[in-house]
Amino acid sequence: MPTFLSPSAETLAVLAEATRMLHEDGPFGRRVHELFKHLHRGMRYGDARLTCWFPSARPGAQRQQFYSSDTLACPWDNQRMRQTAMDRQVVRYTLQPETNAPSPPALARRGGEIIYLGAPICWGKQLWGVLEVRSGNPDDLGTTEQELIAALLPQIAVAIAMEGERQHQGSEPNVQSLPALLPAPPALLAQTALLDALEHELKEPLALHKLLTMLLRWSLDATGAEAGAVFLVDHDHAELVMQVYEGYTPEMFPTDVRSIQRHRWKWNTGLAGRAVQSGRALLVRDVTREVSLQFQTVAANLRAELAVPLCLDQRALAVLVLDSPRSSAFGDEELAFVNALCERATRPLYHAMRYQEIVETSTQLHQVFSSLPTGLALLDTSGRVLRTNPAWSAVWGIAERPAGQPVHVPIDLVDDLLPRLPDPLLLVQFCTDGQNAPREAQMMNIRLMNPARELQVLSVPTHDSLGQVTGRLWMVSDVTREREVDRLKNEFVSIVSHELRTPLTSILGFTELLLVRQFSPSEQRQFIQTVYDQANHLSKLVEDLLSVSRIEAGKVKLHRWIVALRQIIAELTNQIGQLERHRLLIRLVEPMPPVSVDRDKVRQVLFNLVTNAIKYSPAGGEIELAAQEVRVTAIGRDEEEGREGGEPRGPGGALPPDHPVGRWIVVSVRDQGIGIAAEHIPLIWERFYRVDNTNTRRIGGTGLGLSITRSLVELHGGRIWVESEVGQGSVFFFTLPVAADMRREEDWG
Repeated sequence: MPTFLSPSAETLAVLAEATRMLHEDGPFGRRVHELFKHLHRGMRYGDARLTCWFPSARPGAQRQQFYSSDTLACPWDNQRMRQTAMDRQVVRYTLQPETNAPSPPALARRGGEIIYLGAPICWGKQLWGVLEVRSGNPDDLGTTEQELIAALLPQIAVAIAMEGERQHQGSEPNVQSLPALLPAPPALLAQTALLDALEHELKEPLALHKLLTMLLRWSLDATGAEAGAVFLVDHDHAELVMQVYEGYTPEMFPTDVRSIQRHRWKWNTGLAGRAVQSGRALLVRDVTREVSLQFQTVAANLRAELAVPLCLDQRALAVLVLDSPRSSAFGDEELAFVNALCERATRPLYHAMRYQEIVETSTQLHQVFSSLPTGLALLDTSGRVLRTNPAWSAVWGIAERPAGQPVHVPIDLVDDLLPRLPDPLLLVQFCTDGQNAPREAQMMNIRLMNPARELQVLSVPTHDSLGQVTGRLWMVSDVTREREVDRLKNEFVSIVSHELRTPLTSILGFTELLLVRQFSPSEQRQFIQTVYDQANHLSKLVEDLLSVSRIEAGKVKLHRWIVALRQIIAELTNQIGQLERHRLLIRLVEPMPPVSVDRDKVRQVLFNLVTNAIKYSPAGGEIELAAQEVRVTAIGRDEEEGREGGEPRGPGGALPPDHPVGRWIVVSVRDQGIGIAAEHIPLIWERFYRVDNTNTRRIGGTGLGLSITRSLVELHGGRIWVESEVGQGSVFFFTLPVAADMRREEDWG
């Protein structure tokens, strides 16, 4: 950063240095670019453009434009430049990037606008050009910057006039005669100067978009074309891909031109496609007379069109298209100049395209590397980690280390995972085996604790271009879910085969006895009742399996009715029948509003919970079925009927923290059975999960009931949870929506 003096002293220093630059020897374009760079010392701006007329601004004079190396996203507007030249006064606008139109200065504070400052260059009663400066900062280009530009304008005018005389006479200019300059220099000299300036610009490598923008702007300025575009050629798909454009108005291009950047056209229509296929520059003075030469979206008021391909080794890389509503806009001189311009830009364009491909490939690889859910780490031969992707730390469950901090495998990895590794030596041995056999791939499974996780690690060697081993690539995948699926599959096969075999054995045994022997009517009835009971058991097992399948497929639909919960409970007691060793208590807290539920699904939920309470209370005792209304507020608290405030609770238990707001009925089923250990409570809702102990093995079951119950409750919008202690029994809670709330939600929806 330069050292700034006081504003006045710095301004004088900038003016002095700018004057020296403008009047020293060398190409005019280079001096202008040095001036743009030097202006950053005295003012802040985004980009700048100098438009020059050699020697005056009379109609038809040769125009040249020079741009700063920095470029804002908004294209330059030649119409605004011409208006500034005609008004002969300094203007300052706030522009909107979408429309490039003036807007009130207050808009600059909203972000996204561009400040535009245009200054006509007048000297000797003539207009020599226009200096335009833009910035994306609303505080830039104020009074101080305008004073600096106003002081520079006479010096720029003198430099333009001297350059015009030099081009005209081919010698050093006579300063005394500058105000009396009359004719414009020959077009050939001006075009040669433009080509020399472009060649100077192309010496430095340029990004593809910047190079194409520069090529288009110089072509527009040199030919006087009102609009133009540059297309890249996709030979694989026989298409033209628009990259940059400028000057198209709604009248010339009725389709929103901002929406068609990177748009593709087949090259079998349009002058551009014909130029690409022929490899020659083509000029048509009235494209409206030949429909095959028009793009579909171009309006009929465009006349002259010039298309010049940029070819390398007889293969078109791109095509430059210039358009004008004037039939006489382009002649042989313009065609020859644009041809020469494209020839000089072809080789730099090829390099820019190759560089762009490398950048895009690198970007795509980086995106793939960064977004893969598999943890990746690239190691050198000593085990030092060279690079990892974001999933590496996430899969292991470790904190990311600061950038630049060296990490080694297995030392640092084992250190991070030590509290969770049951056997750290397995990971160490895995790394040792990789070092002993550097050209072999390896794979192992690692179990982690707290939380439980199973990872699969694949380690493969990496090689350089000569085939030498440079290290290893580790790929770590979380296979916990896959192992859980395998476990569920095995549980399914084991449980279902057992649950099927037991009733089938009874059915086959008793039916065989009935077929081969005669029994008394009472004995026959007893055998048939056993067959019937076992068939019912089989039917329930099949129904549970079908229910799980329908729930997972999302095919379970609720048929809601507004019903009284006590009616469903009464039907349940009739379904269960008389209990021998248990006493069923029902406690309903009034008032008990109706609920909006699927009657059959809720009865199934209650039946599953009550029958579970009976099965897992082998010693008998009381089973309590209770229900009570609660109100859950928007801030996560609830109010039971008759109680204000407090933590979110149902009848005897706390509601889950994620419970929806509204009015709900909390139903609970309490037993005095064997209870559930705390570590098993989160797992009992999974399919086929059964607590493995002597009591549960004796009781049996498929492990599907609670999974189905939870799904049915959540389909109603409620929640289900349990509180239990081993040896003390369990309490299962679930919630159902009150009917009034359901109607209100439908009205709001």
